[in-house]
Amino acid sequence: MGTPCNVTALEAQTQMDTSIFHLIKLVSSTVSCTLNTLLNVPLLLAITRSPSLLRHTRFLLLTHLLCCDNLRLLLCTVQAVLLIIKESMPVAHCLVFCAATQFCSLVDLFLSTALALDRCVAIKWPFHYEICTCVRRKTATVAVIWTLSCVLSSVALCIGLKTVEVNGSLPRCRPVILAPCVSDTSVLFISYTVGSGVVLPVCHLTIMGCFFLVCWDIRGGLLFTKRARVTLTLQAAQTVFYSVPLIMDSYLIPGYLHCDGLDIAASTTYSLGVSLIPLVYGYRSRELQQRMLHAAHGNRVNNAS
Repeated sequence: MGTPCNVTALEAQTQMDTSIFHLIKLVSSTVSCTLNTLLNVPLLLAITRSPSLLRHTRFLLLTHLLCCDNLRLLLCTVQAVLLIIKESMPVAHCLVFCAATQFCSLVDLFLSTALALDRCVAIKWPFHYEICTCVRRKTATVAVIWTLSCVLSSVALCIGLKTVEVNGSLPRCRPVILAPCVSDTSVLFISYTVGSGVVLPVCHLTIMGCFFLVCWDIRGGLLFTKRARVTLTLQAAQTVFYSVPLIMDSYLIPGYLHCDGLDIAASTTYSLGVSLIPLVYGYRSRELQQRMLHAAHGNRVNNAS
């Protein structure tokens, strides 16, 4: 039998009216999902059209990253719709949504780390880049990222269903709101804490390390153009915006510090970070820009004829 949730502790985190909170979340999720779909679809079409750019590691990783971001935003929208209809969610359903969100977050984090490493290797060791990024290694890397994230999330879900009392409903559904439902010695709490305390810092330190290595390597050189400075600035902003909600949703921060306003702010910040991904890694790519210009020119010629 699982541990029952501390309802009093959960209600302390719900200062905002339930209907208003769920409506704000629904509007925010819908706008974010629509905006990112409009930004991502042209990139995905440009990458996958013949001849496909998926043979390049950065475009392969970018494609999976864009798809995963859209999947997470879609999950957030579906969750917001269910909550605004019923104004609460069964604990078991909340655990499933949290596991799905954690799965997407892990995939996003690992893909972002792989993308940062790919850019760093391409700039610092261009002669060894093709050897390091052969087809077999690229495919294996992407497969490992999705598989490892799925396994970790599935294990956390199974532990959660056995640890937490699922016969009840919650006014909100986010990972940290389940903190009062578990004890400090439970397997679920330990697994989330260890995962957050190891995976998040390692990935973020790797991303920031690659970022500074690239900045240091191209400083004062021919590659340090105005275009490069803008791209690096956008990449830094995207990393910060993208990281805030992942840290806020982890067990590294005590659950009692969270509130409805903080949850909305974290979701908005995450949406900003996700929106910057196609701008940083896609639309600023000269190769993709040329391909989309050719496609637009071809369409104009076809329409004129």
